[in-house]
Amino acid sequence: MPWSVRCVVFDLDGLMIDSEPLFEESARRLLARRGVALQRTVLCAMMGTPARQALQVFRDGHGLTETVEELRIESSQLFHEILGEERVKLLPGVVELLERLEKKGIPRAIATSSSRRYLERVLTPYGLLEHFAFSLTCDDVTHGKPHPEIYKKAAARFGHTAVEMVVLEDSPNGLRAAKAAGARCVIVPHALVPLDDLEGADAVVSNLMAPELLQLLQV
Repeated sequence: MPWSVRCVVFDLDGLMIDSEPLFEESARRLLARRGVALQRTVLCAMMGTPARQALQVFRDGHGLTETVEELRIESSQLFHEILGEERVKLLPGVVELLERLEKKGIPRAIATSSSRRYLERVLTPYGLLEHFAFSLTCDDVTHGKPHPEIYKKAAARFGHTAVEMVVLEDSPNGLRAAKAAGARCVIVPHALVPLDDLEGADAVVSNLMAPELLQLLQV
């Protein structure tokens, strides 16, 4: 049945932009310098969490001795080398879904574990930020996903209860954050997402313009 939707919140990495392969490649190169193989289970555990939190998991999971700050600097350099001057590609359906939600008058926001600087870097070239009422980043919260703080703050900012909010996510950590906040959560998984770790999702769809998602949102 269609849902009563008062507002929609979008995750960023892996949902709106195709950045996860870039993160994976930068992690692979960092480990290759040390003769260490990338562990996919560690990568999945990192997904959707703020950088420092993710890098602690990365460090412990691969038995590295560097500090989290040293790893942050090196991985950031590698990421931007891989990205170069190119835009991070948008994932299918982002623009179209935003247009449909806008026509229906459904407010939209972004809640990401990335920084505001990064958010602006990747979305400004597409002119997408103006289509959102507001955005929340890791700079705006004390606790990162899977903690529900960011989604509780999003609901409060909209002035609605979390149960009236739909969250669009790609990762298990994002799913846990949304559900713990009391929101409905739709997962749009990509190739790196473990499909057996999506228990509790209200729906799992193939892309942001999937007919079942449009029906649920009534757009």
